[in-house]
This record gives sequence, C-alpha cells and structure tokens, in this order.
Amino acid sequence: MTNTLPLRICFLWHQHQPDYRIDDEFFLPWVRLHATKDYRDLCDILGSYSVKHTFNLVPSMLMQLDEYGKGRQDELERMCRIPAHELSQENKVSLARWAVTIQRDTMVRPLPRYDELFEMLANAEVDCLDEQAWRDVQVLVNLAWVGPVTRRNSVLATELLLQGCNFNEEQKHALLDLHHEIMSDIVPTFLRYEKKGAFEISVTPFHHPILPLVIDTDVAHESMPFTDLPLPAYKAPYHAERHVRNAREDWKRRSGHFPTGMWLAEGSVSTEALEILAKNNVSWTATDEDVLKRSLGEQWLETEKFFPHIVETPHGSVSVLFRDHGLSDAIGFEYARWDPQRAAEDFARRLEERRHLIVSHLGEQALADAVVPIILDGENCWEFYDNNGEDFLHALMEVCGDTSRYLSLTCSEASVSGAQRRLHSLKAGSWINGTFDIWIGSPLKNLAWSLLVAAKSALEGAGRSAEEVSEALETVEASDWFWWYDDRHVAEHKSRFDAIFRRHLAKIFSSCGVAPPVDLSCPLLEVVMTSDPIRVPVVFGTTAMHRSRALVRDVSIESHEEWQRITIRLERRPATLEEVVVQIIGQDGFERACLIAHDELLWRSPHHDEGFEWLSENAVALYVHSHRMWTLKIMEERPQDGQVTTVVHLSTP
Repeated sequence: MTNTLPLRICFLWHQHQPDYRIDDEFFLPWVRLHATKDYRDLCDILGSYSVKHTFNLVPSMLMQLDEYGKGRQDELERMCRIPAHELSQENKVSLARWAVTIQRDTMVRPLPRYDELFEMLANAEVDCLDEQAWRDVQVLVNLAWVGPVTRRNSVLATELLLQGCNFNEEQKHALLDLHHEIMSDIVPTFLRYEKKGAFEISVTPFHHPILPLVIDTDVAHESMPFTDLPLPAYKAPYHAERHVRNAREDWKRRSGHFPTGMWLAEGSVSTEALEILAKNNVSWTATDEDVLKRSLGEQWLETEKFFPHIVETPHGSVSVLFRDHGLSDAIGFEYARWDPQRAAEDFARRLEERRHLIVSHLGEQALADAVVPIILDGENCWEFYDNNGEDFLHALMEVCGDTSRYLSLTCSEASVSGAQRRLHSLKAGSWINGTFDIWIGSPLKNLAWSLLVAAKSALEGAGRSAEEVSEALETVEASDWFWWYDDRHVAEHKSRFDAIFRRHLAKIFSSCGVAPPVDLSCPLLEVVMTSDPIRVPVVFGTTAMHRSRALVRDVSIESHEEWQRITIRLERRPATLEEVVVQIIGQDGFERACLIAHDELLWRSPHHDEGFEWLSENAVALYVHSHRMWTLKIMEERPQDGQVTTVVHLSTP
C-alpha cells in the first residue's frame, strides 16, 4: 500500500532507578545492573538506525552513576569482591538470594553453569557449594547482567562466556571493573548520539517526585474526588520548582545545554505543574491518553490523542503529548514471549490501524500534524525478552525505519504542530489509570505524606531557610517510597524501602530536636492497621519441656480494608539446625507457607501480591487477602525434640 503522507511516530524511553544511597553504599544494586545490561546497549542498538528517539534521564539516577565512579559500592558488588574462600555463611546466604533474584529463562539458562547451580542457590543449599562454585556464582551473577552488545564488543566478556565456569579471582575483579567502565561511559554515550542528532535528551524533575502531589496533595481529588487524602495537605510548590530547576541545570552541566522537554515522573501532570515547567522554559511534556480523555470529558474523540495539545499558563505555553498506551504497553508487557519478527509485524499492523483511524475521521492531510507517541520504561521489560530484547529491537527498527510508511520524530519535533489544539482544562493525573491512587489515598500512603507535612513543619520551626527545607526533603519526596506503600506492589526488598524512608525522616526530626508523630522504629504499616490485634498463644503439647524450648510464642491477626496481617511472634530467633514452618490455609482453600530459619525467611503464596517481612528481631509478618477464618499448622524442628506440630485457628469478627 502506498501512502502520500507517512505516519509520524515518536519514541520516548524513560530511564529511571530510585535513589539507593545509604551511608557509604547502595542498599540495592539496580543502577549498576541496569546500566551494564540496558542503558548503553539500548543506545547502541537504536542509534544504529535512522529512526529518531527521545531518551528521558532521571538526574538522581545519573548522580548514582557518578557515585559509583567515586568508589561507592552496592552490597552485591561488595560481596562479589570478597575472595571466595573468605565468604562467611551470612555472605553465602545473601549471595544465593541475589543470584536467584533474576529471570531464569532469559538470563540464567543461556549460561549453563549458572543454570546448573540455580536450584541449589534457590534452596539456599549453601553448604553444597565448594570454593570454586562460589567463585563461579560471583562471576556469573554479574556476567548475566552484561548486555549482548557489550558482550560481543568486550574481549573479557567473550572470554568468560566461552570459558563458562572455573573462573579465577582476577577474572572476577576484571568483570566488576568492566561494570564500572560501562557505567562511566553511559552519559558520554548519550551525548555522542545526541550530538549526531539521533537522540533528544529530556529529563525528569531531579529526584523523580510526583510533582503535582508535591505542589499540593489535594490536587489528587481532581481525578479521585471521593478518596480520603492527608489532612492537612502537603504543599511544597517551591520544592517542586527546585526539582525542575535542578534537573535542567544538571543536564546543562553534563552536556553544555538545557534540555527542551521534561517527562514528569510517572507522566504525572496538573495545571500547577505545567505552570512551573513554563516558568522554567520547558517547552514540552507528555503523559498518558487517559489524562486527555478525563480532561476532555464528553468532547473526547479517539483521534485527539494523536495531536499535541497546547496548555496556556501565566508563564507561557507548554505542549503536551499523549502516550498511546496500547502500543507502548505492547512493547512493555506483551511482545516479550513473541517471535521478534512477528511482534514487529504486529506493531506495524497496529500502526496501520492508527493511520486508518486518523485518515477515516479527519482526512489524509491530518497525517501532516498527527503523531503517535510510544512512551515506556527503557529498562525493566528487556529481562523478559530473549537476548535482552536485541532481536526484537532490530526487527522493530527495520519496520519503523521504512520512510515510505513512517516519519520518526523526537518529542521536540512532535510537539510542534501546524494545527495546534488547545487544551483549556487539564485534569490532574498520571500515566497509570489517569489518577494518583498508586501514590496516595490509602491510610498507609496518606500517613507517609503526613510525615512529610510534619517533617517540613519541624524544619521550618527550626529556622531553616526555604532552600534548606527543600534540600532536606527532596530525597523523601521521590515517588518510589510511596509506590512501595501500595498494596499491589510486592517484591523481596519492599520492606527495605519502608525502613530507609523512615530512616531518612528520623534523621530530619532528630536534626530539628523534634519527636516524630509516630514511632519511626516500626514499619508504617504497623501504625495504620485499623483493627485491634486478635492474639492466640501457641502451645505444643502440655509439657513444660516443650514450652521452654518452643520457638513460637503466639500468632495474631489484624485487618485493614481488604488486607490482613498475620504476625508470628517468636520467643527467640531459631538457632542453627532449628526452623519453623507455618502452613496457612484460608477460606479460599489455597495454602500459603512460610519458612523461618536461623538465617533465612522464605514465603510461598498462590497470589503474587501477598507478601512477608521481618517486623522486628523476633516477629514475622505475613500480608494476605482478608478471610474470616484461617487455619495455621505450625511445625517446629528442634534438635532436642525432633519435629513438634500444633494447629492454631484465627478468626475475625
């Protein structure tokens, strides 16, 4: 099919990781691992085609790359640099946990020795591995995170892949040094492609805050009118502007020029946020089509999302692009298990559907101004693709590089339209369902915002300047703390975000000589449980001997909306060779199980969003969907008594 006018498309790839810095190291290694697997590789793959791209970079992520360059290490790197013969039992357990925190099918199976060791690592059979096996683990867990382009271009990576196993200490340290070489080349790589005109670079406000909520949390009512919000509201418009200003200045320092556009964290926009962008000479931003749909109401037409809309503010206008979430999510969530060529062809088919929609409703001439924005994370999806998505990306760029069918644009180019549409009323929202409910609106998330209100008040009461208050709070204003307070997000390290968030706040209150409004030594979820705990003591038989050596003291249940927390309180931590296994069955008939041992905590559930954590030194919390009744089978393994078992029933009113 021949078309007079090509369909205009623009890609934006958002590169973000939270600020993992704490004390002298990073508490999670994801900046380093994604840098070595994704950032430079994606540039080199996409930069080899004529298709234009916009890359959006978060300054707090770039700042962490800088910190690696200064010698700061993450805990995984620190353990991998320990000589294999010096690894402690604790090191081995932790290293095993990291080694299995990975996509096995796509990242482990291509490395046969890694796949061979995986089951033992997953079962924490640390005593089954000898010194050489642990050295192989130290190498392979880092080699798996080196991207395919880098592997081909690195003599060291090629050597390690061919060798496959039996690595030595020198090779291990050389691989970790390669990680650092890659990280130091990330920004120069972006600059090279930007200078060639292949890429445009945009940025996000410095610490990735949900900017509309930092300005005023009450703005969430625009898209969530019946949701309870923090009282009083958190209002820090000066902080929001500082995030924007510092982000632009950071890129100018690195590149010599200011970025033209800005992707607000999570595509979160509001009228007030756009005013700050205009005031700071940001000419374009982008969000999801759901925000436009909510903003236009009855005036919504399916074709509206294909045109940039101008929003006028007292400080000037900002052009807003609206993400096609069907196409964007197809790359992010659908195509990973498809044949790469078939996925690229399906993407082209969907583009042709959009072309037909525009032409059939508005005429072919509308293609001169319409644009299809494809906007997604540029890192998190690739580990689900074979070969880190390289085969798919090549096939996709071959399709999109057909200039007879498509014209690729940067976001700056796409935001300039000859037939500009004006958006007179912008309803605040994000790229997730057009609302802010991921980050605000539940008792737990509202408590987190209220703690920011209290911290801001404490700083102001201590006589700190506006600049000092903003600087003290900018890290805890980041979106990621609130993201992990949402019940829908479950990961092994979720509790650490809560712990670090509380630690940041505790330092602020301590510096002001003010007591925090809640006990920040306890998880925030413990503060907001709405029911009184129902506590049941645990008894194994009737003998005093069993009681004196028992590990479990009691279990309790608390409820909050659609969730319950079952807490297993221990008399003491299990010693070596001791363990507790708790099997939990609710009214749904499904079994959950928790293993509590001397140096590990494991959890199995049929529901991906149910989770667990250590609440304190001697208490384990299990977060489960609410049921009226639970049956707990508790088994303790003790060297003196063998296995002892009891059953506890928990019920709620």
